[in-house]
Amino acid sequence: MGSDETTGPTSLDAAAMCSAAEAAVDGTLRSFVEFDDRDFRVLHVDDLTRSFYDDDDHMLAHFEEIHAYVHVDFTEADLFTSELFPAADRVRYLATGFDLFTLVRVYVGDEGVFAALDPDEPVEPVVEAIEAVHDDGD
Repeated sequence: MGSDETTGPTSLDAAAMCSAAEAAVDGTLRSFVEFDDRDFRVLHVDDLTRSFYDDDDHMLAHFEEIHAYVHVDFTEADLFTSELFPAADRVRYLATGFDLFTLVRVYVGDEGVFAALDPDEPVEPVVEAIEAVHDDGD
């Protein structure tokens, strides 16, 4: 992870997006990360998520492992719009529901943010809050 705590790997206003996501959730924002295909920056991790790891180094190593597969998301999004659903212009987000949490990846071109939410948290309001920050910045 090459990005420091003040500048991230993307052109997104990820800090504002994180704040918007946190305001939009009814439950708890578990984690929030900005990313592109080269790097990532962790903006928020709650205490429950931190408790899954021995320490911050262990957590960041796991996040690096997750980031190593980010190309799969970008490939999948491209497959959806270019091959499977060519009428669609873009993939706004992908969500994966687990028993412990829901992972939401919101895309802006070849950059994005990743949010972990409570499993019963409605996804669309969080995505809309994140997108509103980007739309306001255009």
